[in-house]
Amino acid sequence: MIIPWTLQRYLFFEMGKTFLLAAVGLTAVLGLGGGVLNMVELGQVTPGQFARMMIILLPLSAALTLPLAALFAAASTYGRVSANNELTACRSSGINIHILFLPALLLSLLAALVTFVLFNFLIPSMVMNLEKLLMPDLKTIIENRLNRSRGLGLGNLRIFADDTTVDVSNPNLVELTGVVFVETDDEDWERFGTVGRVVFQMDESEKSFSASATLIDLNYYDPKTGQSFSAGVQPINDIDALSNRFRYKLKFLQLGELLHFRSYPLEWHTVEDELERLRIETAMLAVYDQIFADWSADQELILNDNRTTYRIFAERGGQRPREGTVELGAGDRKVRIEVNENGGRRRIVEAQRLIINIPHAKKVSELAFHLEAYNVSISAIEGGDVIEKPKERLTPIAVPGEYSRSIALAPDHQLLKGAEGGENATRLERRIDSIKSRRDSVLREIDSTLSERLAFSTSVCVLVILGAALGIVLRGSHVLTAFGISFVPMLGVIITLVMGKQLAQNEGTTIAGLALTWSGIAVVLVIDLWMLAKVVRR
Repeated sequence: MIIPWTLQRYLFFEMGKTFLLAAVGLTAVLGLGGGVLNMVELGQVTPGQFARMMIILLPLSAALTLPLAALFAAASTYGRVSANNELTACRSSGINIHILFLPALLLSLLAALVTFVLFNFLIPSMVMNLEKLLMPDLKTIIENRLNRSRGLGLGNLRIFADDTTVDVSNPNLVELTGVVFVETDDEDWERFGTVGRVVFQMDESEKSFSASATLIDLNYYDPKTGQSFSAGVQPINDIDALSNRFRYKLKFLQLGELLHFRSYPLEWHTVEDELERLRIETAMLAVYDQIFADWSADQELILNDNRTTYRIFAERGGQRPREGTVELGAGDRKVRIEVNENGGRRRIVEAQRLIINIPHAKKVSELAFHLEAYNVSISAIEGGDVIEKPKERLTPIAVPGEYSRSIALAPDHQLLKGAEGGENATRLERRIDSIKSRRDSVLREIDSTLSERLAFSTSVCVLVILGAALGIVLRGSHVLTAFGISFVPMLGVIITLVMGKQLAQNEGTTIAGLALTWSGIAVVLVIDLWMLAKVVRR
């Protein structure tokens, strides 16, 4: 077999020149004309910001234009060679026409390799930087959410405000005034009222973002007790509604990170957050069960930490099935609480009923008992005046580590098994199902992302060969003809990639989506083989 290396080099260098010129021109057009100028107003950005945008945006544009430039170069070069009857001369000299596709194959492999590297190693971090650069500030995000009919959601809180101000010296500090709020539990109103002001703080580190809010000067009404209350400060940590807007997304991950989370999906932050909430709720229910069992043994319960000791006596008690809290006393069966604080303050609190509650925390180690006593009589142990109150909130006391240590150290797979039965199993079942669903969603998104990146890079090889074959058959010596030949098949592949990725991320259509992702490449490959075997030979 004759291998004309001189002709091969000639074709490769001709394609290379066309490829470089087309790549530079298309990247500049897409990056400048179709990118930054449509996203920002040049009068509102500094030269430094514009330069940063260019550094980020041009590689993004290059990843999309390199395959098209390779297609254009192959179709243009082989079309011109065919139009000049150079292939006829090669065939007359006994040269196998298929050998002349080697330069097109090499160019396609080079373009595919560069595209693969860009999509999997360079572009993910650049996309994140671009999103951070163009991301609206905290004040704008909060105002947009406040303008919704349902207001700003912060966990179980729904907030409405009249005015939003930002600290000039710290744009990540935003304050709301004229605030009203509603706190719900499923569809029931737990409490509602007004807040003097709400302060939002956005904390940004190298690899994470977190938002927090503080409610200051609360006045609210509790429909369950029919009473009004006041509170000075109530913190709300790690607000999902805002933090998720700033968090990493799977599209920001490089190839190695995607493969890691493909093997360990429970470590992805959205699943990890859900797991931590499950761990906290599991620990809370376990602690409720433990202290209720301790009380049931002899109608006495001792709670203590390094600051305060509570010795609680009650003849009647029970657990609230819905929230798991422990309630002691009822009717004429009063509760007696002996309070001994390290500072030497000792007193007796008698109440008609006592509710022991554990508010949600960010970590199991931060759980604490909150005790609320109703219809209270307070007196010193040594005697003296008796103080009557409708309600008394005792000093919070940390949950002892031995109550929750087994839950805090439990592996993730054990947590996902849930409780072994009873009320706790029913309470945790919905959250466990949610975690498993989120985990499966992460796996589907990772699979679709990996498939899309690999398929797009692979498509360059078959598309360049098709462009070269079409250039020969149509004798596309004209630039516009070569460009049209290049664009149409690539557009079809991109459509199948986009549609396939969307289907692959949906439950029930994952296999169909992955198949559709690769279907466009398969069709082009079949056309390549048919043209090389039949059309070009003739």
